[in-house]
Amino acid sequence: MKTAFKFMILTLTFNSIISASAQTTPSVDYLTSIKNYDISKLWRADSIQTDEDGTKMAYPEPLGYIGDNYQRFYIHYITVSKSKETPSQYKVFGKTKVKEGICSFQGTITIKKAMLYKESDDPKYKQGSVICEVELYEDSTQTASGFFKGTLKSDFCLDKKGKLLYDIVTPADGYCNNQCKATWTSYKTGKSKKCNWGDFRMPNSDELDSGVGDVSINEKYVKNGWETFVAAYSGDEEKATKALKMEEAKWWR
Repeated sequence: MKTAFKFMILTLTFNSIISASAQTTPSVDYLTSIKNYDISKLWRADSIQTDEDGTKMAYPEPLGYIGDNYQRFYIHYITVSKSKETPSQYKVFGKTKVKEGICSFQGTITIKKAMLYKESDDPKYKQGSVICEVELYEDSTQTASGFFKGTLKSDFCLDKKGKLLYDIVTPADGYCNNQCKATWTSYKTGKSKKCNWGDFRMPNSDELDSGVGDVSINEKYVKNGWETFVAAYSGDEEKATKALKMEEAKWWR
């Protein structure tokens, strides 16, 4: 089964962006320098630049799950803005969705570490990553609400002019970005659940996602909110068209 995200990558031609292999190479501390950038576009933008000529693709919606039963979890950042007081912190407003329940939230993404890698597969670019602390608080007046705390890893690259871009690479199996590992804690009960999300793939999702090259949802968990996701790439044209429309719905509006 092909996912929406894999499909988007494979239908594009990426000629210039560096590969993810550089992310395991030696790096230098980049925390001081990253504070001079506004990196909010790593998390919220209408599109992503995919090559040096300015070719773009739509910004991906994260894939996520919550709880031990891998219930599908949706999150959308409506606005992300750099703090004027704290250059390493970004203020976030958005919405989450679990089953039919939608909650608004606000919170912060705070950069704790930044690195720039010493090697790159493409000399036109330098590649780096930021490690961030995430704190998001759902509206406590809404049903079944709570708060999220976790760690987010986001990858970026710099072109020769020093322009910072979302790091997306030549189509490669297993590509991912913006991987967030978090817990959600209920305001009402105080109980916590694991809640992870990311672009193109999800962290710590081996039991849910049995795919190698792209996401393939384990049949055991399809009923937990993944029905339209699976149907969208089922091969049944009529069913897929309807499911894809549902997958692309702007539920946060």
